[in-house]
Amino acid sequence: MVGGRSLPRPLALCAAILITLTACGGAGTSSATPAASATPVATKPPTFDESAEAKKLYDAAVAAKETELNFYGTINEAEAKPLIDIWNRAYPTIKLNYIRGDDNGLLSRVLTEEQSGKHNFDVLLGQNAHLLAAPGLSLSYLPPNAQLIDPDYKDKAGQWIGLYANWNVIQINTDKIKKGEIKGYEDLANAKYKGQILVDNSDYEWYAGLVAIRGQQQTDDLLQKIVNTAGVTNLTGHGNINDKVVAGEFPIALNNYLNQAERSKRAGAPTEWIAVEPVVVQLGKYAISKSAPHPNAAKLLSNFLISFDAQKYLTSMGRITTRIDVPNDPPNLVSGLKKYAAAPMQSDQQNVIAAKMKQLFK
Repeated sequence: MVGGRSLPRPLALCAAILITLTACGGAGTSSATPAASATPVATKPPTFDESAEAKKLYDAAVAAKETELNFYGTINEAEAKPLIDIWNRAYPTIKLNYIRGDDNGLLSRVLTEEQSGKHNFDVLLGQNAHLLAAPGLSLSYLPPNAQLIDPDYKDKAGQWIGLYANWNVIQINTDKIKKGEIKGYEDLANAKYKGQILVDNSDYEWYAGLVAIRGQQQTDDLLQKIVNTAGVTNLTGHGNINDKVVAGEFPIALNNYLNQAERSKRAGAPTEWIAVEPVVVQLGKYAISKSAPHPNAAKLLSNFLISFDAQKYLTSMGRITTRIDVPNDPPNLVSGLKKYAAAPMQSDQQNVIAAKMKQLFK
């Protein structure tokens, strides 16, 4: 109720999501549990002219006199700039305004803007982008090249699409930990690692994925054993965790994103990642605003983000592509590994997961 009146359902859902974000700092789990699947092999794309389809979208935006668009995203500016440069070369008449923030901050901003009647964002990128569907804030749209996206990495109704896949792995500092010494989570329940392990206790989808794979009791018993035997220090942010592991301050990350470790490894840092199969995968997703101020440009951006050129650039940064025809860098980066695509988490289930993880990793 606001001022004695009931909120319209979409705005009421916005308010509910905002309250949940404030209480727990993230999103909850979905009851859907997709089965583990093999990593798709890069294949020849279906017969269609990707450039021609992109031109149609660009021409529509130009005809509508859309000269800019607002892209809210979680990718840091250094990584986003080359991507924006690719956009500028392809579509010079449409300025891409990039507004960067963290997952919860951007989602809260979008929901607050929508509640106040301000339709400012065109596209939102982040792990929480799927939460725009429930209050009816995202557009159901699959661009032409979405047919090249791994089926595990997109919403069938087009409410969201995965831009990149975050593979959850163990990360180690190879100056401190010998390669081959740790093969799985069970190996971390060892007193010799006491005070050396980091985790981000807001990795809800990773935890939910482990539960779906191993079962609730087995997962909790395993993680509790690691905590009791070696101790686990909580640190927010995968980039922060990577920095600490690389520096050797904490030589083990119970969980981090593969791209963080891979990027540092390529730069010559003493680090390595260990995949525990099936690897829990969560997505950096994007969604188009149903009330986008630049609707044609927003559709063009959706098409661009999963274009061959954009995905190729992201793989050069160590990210895992969501397209089946774009090879990772190197091509065998995750070849042969079985994955478990974690179900996007809904806000009404967040409290349970957040409380459980905070209890495990105090």
